[in-house]
Amino acid sequence: MIDMQLADNPITKILNKKLKLKNFENLSELVNKRDRLKNFQFNFEDLIVDITRQSLDEDVRNDLIELAKFANIKEKIQDLVNSSKINYSENRSVDHFQLRQKERFNSSEWQKLSTFSNKVLNNKKFNYVVNIGIGGSDLGPLMINEALKDFHIGPKIYYVSNVDPVNIKDVLTECNPLNTLFIITSKSFSTLETLENALIAKKWLLNAGKSMNEAMVAITSSTKKATEWGFEEFNIFSLSENVGGRYSLWSSVGMPILLSIGEKNFREFLSGAHSMDDHFFNENIEKNIPIILALLRIWNRNFLNRNSHCIVPYSHRLKILPAWAQQLEMESNGKSVDINNKKLIMPASPIIWGETGTNAQHSFFQFIHQGLDIVPLDILLPRNPSSYINFEKINQNHKLLVINAIAQAETLAMGSYNKNDLNKNFSGGRPSTIISWEYNTPYSIGRLIALYENITIASGFIWNINSFDQWGVELGKNLASKIIDHNQNTPLSPSAKDFLSKYNGK
Repeated sequence: MIDMQLADNPITKILNKKLKLKNFENLSELVNKRDRLKNFQFNFEDLIVDITRQSLDEDVRNDLIELAKFANIKEKIQDLVNSSKINYSENRSVDHFQLRQKERFNSSEWQKLSTFSNKVLNNKKFNYVVNIGIGGSDLGPLMINEALKDFHIGPKIYYVSNVDPVNIKDVLTECNPLNTLFIITSKSFSTLETLENALIAKKWLLNAGKSMNEAMVAITSSTKKATEWGFEEFNIFSLSENVGGRYSLWSSVGMPILLSIGEKNFREFLSGAHSMDDHFFNENIEKNIPIILALLRIWNRNFLNRNSHCIVPYSHRLKILPAWAQQLEMESNGKSVDINNKKLIMPASPIIWGETGTNAQHSFFQFIHQGLDIVPLDILLPRNPSSYINFEKINQNHKLLVINAIAQAETLAMGSYNKNDLNKNFSGGRPSTIISWEYNTPYSIGRLIALYENITIASGFIWNINSFDQWGVELGKNLASKIIDHNQNTPLSPSAKDFLSKYNGK
């Protein structure tokens, strides 16, 4: 199999040549074209992905599919399925997909995790759970707890990630040390922010007469370090070295999700993700939703020079999803070299950002509609309100939500001309994708999260980069550790030395 960067893909030259002859400044004609809906809308179960308002025609779509084929994307997906060591820089396989397969439920890892979680839920010993982690050990579970709030059956769950003492102070103020469970999540069990916050929690418990192993558990790949820190083995839950933090919410890192929604719903959550994996692994490129959306991301980023990508969930429950998706894409694909350690000629990864609709409409949508930069948009939308919400006007309000989402997509694409007053002129040609499903449920949310993971991975395959390491995250952490250890050989600028001397002098 020949590995090639996007710049070396023979279809890249063809697309660039055709692009000079095409005009996507306004999408009115394309959107209303015959068979547009048939050719640019994709369905999987109750999931509908509508890319009719994207800046591409059938000719470009067909070339993009050829681009994916020349990038050997199906072969690379098969390497993923076969647990080949595609995390080249760390010589590891990528195993988070295995966590959402049915075989997992027969494993000792699952038995220990589910038994403990069911015990906590059944004996009601803990009224509060505090998850201490950072990055993927925080954002993923936090997002899902919020997304599936309607299914919450367990103790109140809080999150501490920031080493800023205000974060843990605010959380501990809300809790009682006599009935609080702490989950300390660190893959390496050496993450500075996590362990510093864990020390504060440990002392808080001891001051109340509670030993740490009565009220603390560890989730880690390093049982040895967790044991040295003071954890008994029965309170240590394993995390595979081959599961990256930003892909880890399906693992024991998801314990706060289990403690929130219970085992039955968590299994449904995993099942939804597995269904999307099955689609990703087996569907032809032409109808493979994660691959199609990855190709769109590359088309916008590399060919149309749109270097940011906005995600707007029209669902209050998904308010944290843009922040999670930001870490997922930018930590995975924010790379400057390919898998062969050669510098990229064409950049990878757009800037990911976003906010919930309709809030976003009253803030940055001004920029999206009339700014000089064109920003592709994902609009995420459950088509029906949650059946767990029951009060007057719920259906009317949800209808208004849907209308707002559709109206924004239409006006962004079509624009509104006003030659007499340019302040009120909207050029249109602003692309969006509408991703919709029936209801927010554990199954549908699991499927949606797996979709975004698989878009990120497929994009990385086409860019020919490693989406599973994060050396850029490690650099600043290493320097901070050296400063803490008073390493005299640590290279620091005069300004940094001056600042630290003043701080340490207080």
